[in-house]
Amino acid sequence: MNAFQITISSRLKSNPVAELLGELGTDVRFIALRRGEFVLAGRFGIKYYSTGQFISAIEDRSFYREILELKREYSDLVIIVEGDDPFHNSDVSLATMQGAVLYASVPNRVPILTTSSDVETAQMIFMMAAQTSNSVDWKMASAANGTPTAVPINADNADPRISIIAALPEIGPSLAAGLLQHFGSLSRLFVARITDLKKVEGIGPKRAEKIHAFFNGHKAA
Repeated sequence: MNAFQITISSRLKSNPVAELLGELGTDVRFIALRRGEFVLAGRFGIKYYSTGQFISAIEDRSFYREILELKREYSDLVIIVEGDDPFHNSDVSLATMQGAVLYASVPNRVPILTTSSDVETAQMIFMMAAQTSNSVDWKMASAANGTPTAVPINADNADPRISIIAALPEIGPSLAAGLLQHFGSLSRLFVARITDLKKVEGIGPKRAEKIHAFFNGHKAA
């Protein structure tokens, strides 16, 4: 079992992102959080907006107050905005949007990340959970594949679970499909032994060791 911990606000029990994260074999817990929607490793907070919610918060200026309140709650904080690009799909002036982003990122050191779908959001949160886990060597995990990025869903990659698997180190869309077919679920894949991983076509001993190390929080040999 991997050591990733993801605490989710009880407000999001039926949210697609929460449902996707629930399949990942991580330690997922629903709690009535006072602020924010996700907490990683007990300290890393994530504020999760839809594009509409983000724009509204900037318009009524609650965004600025919320930044300060969230920073008092969490030692580390990230904002995720999901949906259409808020900078080009809003009646709010570009100067106002830029001012809000600069307020968050410069004096308060809170990055704002954007995603286009719930699958991308789930990918991002899962990879952030891996990075914030004390037991995972993130440099080892990402070295072979570069910084993990979201894999778009298309006609050849319609299952959101494939998209999540494909974003992980040492894995691409084609291999992700083979892994899902072999193991049947994300949770079974994430607790797979090295010997089981090597049974999948395209995975040799070294790749199996790296994948296993990523999910179990230790360095590959």
